Amino acid sequence: LEIEKELQEQLEKLEELAKEQEELAEETEKSEKPQEELQKKQEEIKEEFEKLEEEMKETEEKNEELERPMEMPEDEEQKEALKEDIKEAQEKMEKKENSDASKKQKDAAKKMKEMAESMDAAMQSMQEEGMEEDMQAIRQLLENIVDLSFDQEDVMDQFNITTVNTPRYVELVQNQFQINNDFELVRDSLNALAKRNFQIETFVTEKVTEIKGNLKETVAQLEERRTPQAANVQQRAMTGLNDLALMLSESMENMQQQMAGSMAGDQQCENPGNGKGKKPGKPSENPGDGSDGQRSLNDAVEGMKKGLEKGGKGEGGSAEEFAKMAQKQAALRRALEAKQKAKQQGGEGTDPELQEMINEMNKAEEEMVNKRLSSELIKRQQKILSKMLDHEKAERQQEMDEQRKSETAKQRRKELPPNIEEYIKKRKSEIEMFKRVTPELNPYFQGLVDEYFRSLRGN
Repeated sequence: LEIEKELQEQLEKLEELAKEQEELAEETEKSEKPQEELQKKQEEIKEEFEKLEEEMKETEEKNEELERPMEMPEDEEQKEALKEDIKEAQEKMEKKENSDASKKQKDAAKKMKEMAESMDAAMQSMQEEGMEEDMQAIRQLLENIVDLSFDQEDVMDQFNITTVNTPRYVELVQNQFQINNDFELVRDSLNALAKRNFQIETFVTEKVTEIKGNLKETVAQLEERRTPQAANVQQRAMTGLNDLALMLSESMENMQQQMAGSMAGDQQCENPGNGKGKKPGKPSENPGDGSDGQRSLNDAVEGMKKGLEKGGKGEGGSAEEFAKMAQKQAALRRALEAKQKAKQQGGEGTDPELQEMINEMNKAEEEMVNKRLSSELIKRQQKILSKMLDHEKAERQQEMDEQRKSETAKQRRKELPPNIEEYIKKRKSEIEMFKRVTPELNPYFQGLVDEYFRSLRGN
């Protein structure tokens, strides 16, 4: 992180020097300023570049000390050529050959820009490489956490059918110990990943601490033969694991989108490099998104519900199915959030109907993650689908009638006849006069006077 920060600062400084050198080349060519002032400015640029070169060398030395050094751009020849251009520019300026000096200064500015571009490309390459490594780590962690969640669910189910005074109970307690130990290995990897990704650091730290505490409490309750209390804590631990899995899945999708966004524009849109033809607040939707995707998800939820009613988990209800449904619901929610953000950026403000659907999807997603398949979830899904259909219908109607516009009502002052206005002014002045000459009264009579004035205002 320190090396990346230094490289970014050096890149910005190099771009700044290139700009200063380019401006100096124009001033030298015009020869409007004193020669001594131009030479002094060129000397300052030379010193600044030499200082920057020293900083680059120190950064390279730090990079070599890393366990896995980053690939730095090979630009020694370019540096030497750049210093030669600056030296020749100074010599030409001493001879007052400003036209030739200006050419060398422009060459130096061009080489500075090329060095900056080379550094920028190298940094982007390092970031992409680091992102790929993080994606591989997240994918592996996601698989491990899902496996732990399955293991925890299986142990919970086994405890429900096992009595405390049997050898099988002791064996299950040992299995719970193994889950705790496996989570410790995952925890170290999660913490290492969180340190490299500050966006997820807080969430991961909180969840890991929560899960660790619940797993520890689970073993304590099982050793005391308190199975119901242990089951409650196990459920909380499994919920935390599911939350972590969902977060890692979303992080991986975000990384994939960022990596896709860094590719050429023609791979991302039908009309690359041109924002025309697309209205703010109405991003294009892929097949399967919107109401079609929500309807498909609703069918899956209802099918699982019917399967459970017929024969328990024989026909549905596994943690994997819940995870898939939650992932699909999350994708639909993110599509709506992107649409809401586009509307806000387009100056249309927050759409309350969209926000309500996003909130309902959040609740549904949470229930799926925690494997709560209830009639309330099905009702919520139907409500979301109904609102999505209404919203899409309204958008289609608006697109068909582009000339329909709304105008803000204009406030018009209602004019009073002159004689009535004069009477009102006279009445107000009388009331103000009475208020100014009010004597000191006790609270009771003061209240009566105030009530009298209020009645005058009302009339």
